Amino acid sequence: MKNEGKIIDYIQNSFGWSVKFKSFDAYKGKLPYILSGAAEYALIECCDFTGVAILPKLEDDFRMLRNTVSNIERITGLKAVLILEGIDSYQRRSLIENRISFIIPDKQIYLPDIGALMIERGLGVKQLSADRLSMVATAILLVHLSGKSLQGKSVTDVADIMGYSVKTLSLAVKELEQQGLVSILQEGRKKLLDFKLQSKELWKKVVELGENPVEKRFFTSDIDLATEIGVVASDSALSEISMLASPVQPIFAVYNRNPRIKELNLNSHDGSAVIEVWKSDPALSSKNGLTDVFSLALTYKEDDDPRIKKELDKIIAEAL
Repeated sequence: MKNEGKIIDYIQNSFGWSVKFKSFDAYKGKLPYILSGAAEYALIECCDFTGVAILPKLEDDFRMLRNTVSNIERITGLKAVLILEGIDSYQRRSLIENRISFIIPDKQIYLPDIGALMIERGLGVKQLSADRLSMVATAILLVHLSGKSLQGKSVTDVADIMGYSVKTLSLAVKELEQQGLVSILQEGRKKLLDFKLQSKELWKKVVELGENPVEKRFFTSDIDLATEIGVVASDSALSEISMLASPVQPIFAVYNRNPRIKELNLNSHDGSAVIEVWKSDPALSSKNGLTDVFSLALTYKEDDDPRIKKELDKIIAEAL
């Protein structure tokens, strides 16, 4: 199941519990076609609890989610656990009132059969502290700054462009509205994005509030596949557009939701290439196979090397 490692780490870091995911194959043949295609399923074991983890393909239809949970529990005889990107306060309350378990990695856990309820960063999912933007909200600004202007685009169009659900994109836009970076213009039934700041001012806000897109760094020996599914990143990208030397091992950025990332045989020790696993899709704002300069600068957000800072300042000034 996608994001298994992230879910395991979240539960272990939060409660210290051992968590395992196992194959759902024994139950697959019992599912009707419409239910089989509605989600990705896996068995989840935690403490003395065994349930069915459900990763829905669509989160927008809340009634369908509840029906999926009900049917899975009836067919398998096991409790269901929804794995979600986000829910609003009403949906959260409904799930809790009906004792439907859910996990939103790094945000919320509700596992009533184990006796766990933990909510982080406010009751509304995706509501972060005022001094930080979520990765989705940051990615919207990076795509806009990189030359693929989103000015005047509808929320639905931007969701399609970036590969997010309309709900997830709408929550991110609300963050940008709260920061005064975007306004919504109503045109009939469409909600259009209106960016309030010019590029220089907007970039200052990205530096101040934006999140580093890099989740983890690994090694791989499959440079051909890394080149195929990744984007040249970090020191490799910087060496292409500045006077800095190329690193010994080429560096590529790969989206953590890319289904082919598992083919890279990643490890934490050695390999002929470095893979940066990104929380957003680096290809969205890349140019000619290179990480765009704004996303690139964010990956060095915690780096205090004066040479790199000097080169990035120069490149950013030219881009703006």
